[in-house]
Amino acid sequence: MNVFDSIKAIAAERGMTIKSLAEKAGTGENSIYRWKRTNPSTKSLDKVAKVLNVSTAELISDNSDEDIELQTIQRKAKELSVEDKRRLLQLIELVFEKNK
Repeated sequence: MNVFDSIKAIAAERGMTIKSLAEKAGTGENSIYRWKRTNPSTKSLDKVAKVLNVSTAELISDNSDEDIELQTIQRKAKELSVEDKRRLLQLIELVFEKNK
């Protein structure tokens, strides 16, 4: 997965289009689309990462689909309240303990 694909996937998770992301980040929409073929500047990538509330490393990592799914789970878990994180952990333990 390239930088653009990572950005597009995370933006979609956040209910954002590339256009709205570009506006919030103060960068051109076409610039983001160009990242399909070229590498973004550090400054532009930092702006996009900030709007998406992720690290730039998450945007530039070239991970397998499995790693991307794990990163998605981690991002969503970070947004939970402390109590909801505890409930999620209990649920995971309950569900996956049965499969052992």
